[in-house]
Amino acid sequence: MKLLVTGGLGFIGSNFILKLLKESNEFEVVNVDAELYGANKRNLSEIQNNEKYEFVKGNITNRRFMKEIIS
Repeated sequence: MKLLVTGGLGFIGSNFILKLLKESNEFEVVNVDAELYGANKRNLSEIQNNEKYEFVKGNITNRRFMKEIIS
């Protein structure tokens, strides 16, 4: 199952992603983050090369971008 997480470079989002990928092999995670205030790529440095994790820089307020990501 593929999950879309928004704001995954922040404290809550990054910990959710880490827990999810450590505890289950059945999920793939696409992390969409605009890298604004509170975002920190180091929060997910340990999984940056994980084949079940993908980071996409973008803002969720951009409707066209989000339609692309979801499809």
